[in-house]
Amino acid sequence: MGKGKLRALLEVIKPKQTTLLMVTFFVSYFVGLGDLNTKFIYASISTFLAISGTTALNMWLDKDIDSLMERTKRRPLPSGILSEKECAFFGTSTFSIGILISIFVNLYLPIVLFLGLFFDIVIYTILLKRRSPYSIILGGVAGSMPALAGWVSASETLLPGLILAGIVLLWIPSHIWYISMHYEEDYRIAGIPMYPLIVGMERASWAIVLAVSLMLILSTSLYLLLKMNVLYLILSTTTLALFLIKTIKFARKPDRKEARRMYKLASMTLGLVFFSMILGVFL
Repeated sequence: MGKGKLRALLEVIKPKQTTLLMVTFFVSYFVGLGDLNTKFIYASISTFLAISGTTALNMWLDKDIDSLMERTKRRPLPSGILSEKECAFFGTSTFSIGILISIFVNLYLPIVLFLGLFFDIVIYTILLKRRSPYSIILGGVAGSMPALAGWVSASETLLPGLILAGIVLLWIPSHIWYISMHYEEDYRIAGIPMYPLIVGMERASWAIVLAVSLMLILSTSLYLLLKMNVLYLILSTTTLALFLIKTIKFARKPDRKEARRMYKLASMTLGLVFFSMILGVFL
């Protein structure tokens, strides 16, 4: 296999997105006080492969859409670097290997990883993405599954893991809707009824404000539930409060150019919140 194919296979797993999702997995695992043992290695590899396989299958199913959008038309499938069969086989086999490895961790992890695939591929990509402006509300569950996967790999309790997953789920509207505001014309050409395109930027922006407000509540509840140190509470609430202020300012005066900056700020915010969890447990 040539370097071009290898580079294309790497691109269809969306390395930046996959890395961010793996960060939520690692942090959730360590917050759950999981040990650095063989189980951690199996859980990490299986989760990475499951995310990568799911993402590749998503790219396979979205080839026709990607070919229409300026932002995505140079991806491996629309550009012809990778064939549909190659991408489908890579995604299916990668996910399957991940599931098989996850069985050696416990019975909960393969269930969580399968739910990630189900919500991303079936609920989001096949059923809702091309039909409903509310697609990411249910489809976003897929993005929260790596955080839950990390928790169930380390702990037998479930509630804190659901809160961790909930924080990610509530972050997803800012991640998806801001970028769709910036690339509005692309989504219109592709016929994707993203929420901001249907209800307008202002109304969608206020929905993001609500989601970030709920993130702030959940992050505080995690502090109370897990009895983290006060450093976590200070850093996480400050980070989310500053982001909330930014989202409110944006909602009052939406702007497509600024939406791209808000998209980037959203990723930084989630990263800082999860970093603060590590500080809250180990310092």
